[in-house]
Amino acid sequence: MGEPTQWRICTVGHAALDHCFSIEAFPALPTKTPARAYRAISGGMAANASIAAARLGAAVRMHGAVGDDDAGDFLVQRLQAGGVNCEQLQRVVGAASSVSAVIIDAHGERQIYNHRGDALQRAAALDVAVLHGCQVLMADPRWMPGAQAALRWARAAGVPSLLDGDLSPQQDLRALAALADWAVFSESGLASFAGHGTVADGLGEALQAGAHLAAVTLGAHGVRWQRPGGPVRSMPAFAVRAVDTNGAGDVFHAALAMALVRAMPDEQAMRFASAAAALKCQRAGGVAEGPDCAQVERFLAAQPH
Repeated sequence: MGEPTQWRICTVGHAALDHCFSIEAFPALPTKTPARAYRAISGGMAANASIAAARLGAAVRMHGAVGDDDAGDFLVQRLQAGGVNCEQLQRVVGAASSVSAVIIDAHGERQIYNHRGDALQRAAALDVAVLHGCQVLMADPRWMPGAQAALRWARAAGVPSLLDGDLSPQQDLRALAALADWAVFSESGLASFAGHGTVADGLGEALQAGAHLAAVTLGAHGVRWQRPGGPVRSMPAFAVRAVDTNGAGDVFHAALAMALVRAMPDEQAMRFASAAAALKCQRAGGVAEGPDCAQVERFLAAQPH
C-alpha cells in the first residue's frame, strides 16, 4: 500500500513489551494483589506514538531497536499489525528488549516498572538518509544518539519535529529540547528538565534552549504551552470517565504530530490532541484502542463552544 505523502511521520526511540495488570486499588503496603485482568501490549514512547499516529490515519515508520528475543518478536508483530512500517527497526543480535510491568487501578491510574534491556545501547547509528520524505519527526529521549541525529537532520531539512520529553536525565532533555521545534513534556519530564520552579519557568527554559514551542501535559489538569515572547497559554482537559490512562500521553503526542502535518494553529492543535487523549482514557487496551481522526472530529463537534 502506498504511503500518502501528506501523512508521513517518522518516529525515533523506544519500544517496550508492556505486561498490563488491572487491579481494584493500589495497596498501601507491599503485598500480593490479585489482578482482575491481564494483557500483553506494545509500549514505549516511540512505539506507542507510532501505533497511535497510524490509528489516526498517518503513514508511520519507526526507527529504533529491539532485541532478537521473544519480546522483540512480539513488538515487531504488534507494530506491523498496527500499520507501522518496521523496516528501520533494528533487531540487535543477543540483545534484550525493553519490558515493563504496568499496574492499572479501577480509576484508570497506573504505575510502571520498566527494565529497558540493552538493544538501544547496542543499536547501530541512525542513517539520517532514511528519513528523507518525512514530513513530521517525533523523537523520545531513550535512544539519545538516534534522537540527536534525527532532530539535527529535521532542523537542517526544515522538517517540523516534536520531542516527547518524558522523565529522563536532565542533560539528555536539555540536549534534545535545544534541537526540537516542539518540546512537549510530561509533568515529571518538565520537572526533570528544569528542576525546581514553576511550570512557566520550565517552559521558559525550554524556549531559551532553542525550542520553538514548549508545552507540558498535566493529565486531568490539561495542557499549558508557550511560544517565545508570548504568554503561557492553557487548556483544560476534557471531562471524561477514565478507564485506562496508559498510553494517553503517547496518543496526545501522536495527535500533535498529525496537527503539525495539517498546519493547525496552536490552540486548535492542542484541542485536537487533548480530545484524542480523552478518547483513549475511556478505553482499555493501550494505544491499539486509540481513536481515529473521524472519531476525534466527532468528539470535538459534540463539545459545547
